[in-house]
Amino acid sequence: MKLTKFIFIGTVVYLVLFLIDYLVTLFSIDESGEYMSTLGLSIDMTMNEEELFTNFSLTPQVLITFVSWLLIICLVFLVAKRISHRKVLDK
Repeated sequence: MKLTKFIFIGTVVYLVLFLIDYLVTLFSIDESGEYMSTLGLSIDMTMNEEELFTNFSLTPQVLITFVSWLLIICLVFLVAKRISHRKVLDK
């Protein structure tokens, strides 16, 4: 498998995790205030009897976690490639 395919799969996995983190954070809000999800999504919610305002914004933490995730994916790819290369040489 190529590195670009690993990066694509890693990005899709990160987006799924980001979506799950977003939904968990959004549905755990019970009063007005500013909330931060684990992966860095900032949610500012204002509630009253008549209206509900929600503002979403990304923080630098999103970029840091995404780049860290991609580095981990690349390291896993390199280790897997090195292990499979050793197995070929041992035969």
